[in-house]
Amino acid sequence: MPDLISLQTRMADALLHGRFAALGDQIVAGPVAAQEALGLHRNTVLCALSNALRLTFPTAEALVGEAFFDQAALAFVAVHPPARACLTGYGADFPAFLETYAPATDIPYLVDVARLDAVVEEVGALSVGADGGVIDLGQMLLTLDASIRLLDLTYPAAAIRDAIETGDDAALGAVDLAPGRYRRVLWRVPAGAAIRPLGPAAFAFLAALLDGAAPDTALKAALAEGADLIALQTEIFAAPFARLTMSPTLETDR
Repeated sequence: MPDLISLQTRMADALLHGRFAALGDQIVAGPVAAQEALGLHRNTVLCALSNALRLTFPTAEALVGEAFFDQAALAFVAVHPPARACLTGYGADFPAFLETYAPATDIPYLVDVARLDAVVEEVGALSVGADGGVIDLGQMLLTLDASIRLLDLTYPAAAIRDAIETGDDAALGAVDLAPGRYRRVLWRVPAGAAIRPLGPAAFAFLAALLDGAAPDTALKAALAEGADLIALQTEIFAAPFARLTMSPTLETDR
């Protein structure tokens, strides 16, 4: 008699890959034949996992169509089954999987669309307006929203997502799909996730700060991208995801 873990492992393998014979005589016959019952259960499991991916990657699905997405989802599920019962956050590896998924090689921008979908889903699950760390800039303190996420994309995934969400086929057809550099910052707002473009300097500055770098190190990273103070002021310090306040020391001196 196999132990419970062994039986559960073989059951999971049977449901994911259809290898019911591996269960041997461990399935007791009932009103419905074992193979038929397992087949129905397998379909339920695969549909549930595919639907979880569909909810997280709506733009990717809309871009390639339901049939293509379902095949990609099933291929992903076979090699990346969920590690826990809760499916929230399931599919974090899906964009990376699409990079090596042969049928998607002719759709190079699909990976970036999936990456954007994943971050939108992640940010949307966070709290609105929660403060992250306070960064001492000397005379001023910079407080960044805790939900900030950065994306450095090769294709215009945000433009594709906008066109699909609004159902604007003309706008979708007009998107320039040539590879380039599309830097985006996302943060949580009441309606979900807000997306805003960042210039090279602002992106480098913010990325360094979020990585834990000191302000002077972040400024050097921005200067290496040709930064000027106006760019940082406009794109970061005056942005909705940031708040500048006077240093307590200066307020006391006053």
